[in-house]
Amino acid sequence: MSTGVDAGADAVLLVLAALVPGAYLVGEQRLHRRGDRWPVRRTAAALGAGAALAAAGLAPALAPGVLPAGGFRAHVVVHLLATVLAPLLLALAAPVTLALRTLPLRARRALLGAVRGRWSRVVTWAPVVLALEVGGLAAFYLTPLFALAHERPWLGALVHAHMAAAAYLFSAVVAGADPLPHRPGVAARAVLLVVAAAVHDVVAKLLWARGLPAAPGHGGHAGSTADLRAGAELMHQGGTLVEVATAVALFGGWYAREGRRLRREHEAGAGVAGLSAPPARSPARSPARSPGR
Repeated sequence: MSTGVDAGADAVLLVLAALVPGAYLVGEQRLHRRGDRWPVRRTAAALGAGAALAAAGLAPALAPGVLPAGGFRAHVVVHLLATVLAPLLLALAAPVTLALRTLPLRARRALLGAVRGRWSRVVTWAPVVLALEVGGLAAFYLTPLFALAHERPWLGALVHAHMAAAAYLFSAVVAGADPLPHRPGVAARAVLLVVAAAVHDVVAKLLWARGLPAAPGHGGHAGSTADLRAGAELMHQGGTLVEVATAVALFGGWYAREGRRLRREHEAGAGVAGLSAPPARSPARSPARSPGR
């Protein structure tokens, strides 16, 4: 079991790796047929999300010597690719904006109502976003839930689906390209990212020091201590890289928005100055002198 949850999970990841960018490209082609443009960077982000999902499904099988099947390192690689990196890239691709521009009218209205609805205000509230993001992570790795998920594949699939959805929501709120009506300010989102990164580091260090808790009546993690500690180190380092990328996306987006705002203000000020300036006067001509004078 390369994912550490179920052998069929790899197939699910590969199907998602085809569906996510495939649906995205279909929507983009609809825009192009209408003559509309779509940023290339967003398409690249969507393709990157699909590549991350494909790598999560294939990496353990392609590198069995480095990532032995069932080992904790293999599990961490899948976790980082499928439930940390892929959601961030998808959030940067602005899938909601693309859907609102390409879906049929009825579906567009339903999606817009959901985005602007009361539930959106609740799930994009900073404490809720943080609790969903770090709560599932801590519960999975610091309680017997990890061992129970290995015994019950349906539970493991449910937990991983929760972590992927929570990671997408977190990335969309903190640095996503889709406009959200109730998104916190840049400072609040930066604090959110710092707190989530700190919890992620603490979880990785506790795994390195204490190992995985065993489920009641379960013998604990079957892998070696070296494998467990290598996986914990990989979780810490890989998580840090994705958190840095999230910070770059957050502040890069803020910088670009502020630049556009200042440019608009400058252009508006130049236009007002041009309208209020008095018309230029032609130089006065000296009166013509009569001939003979």
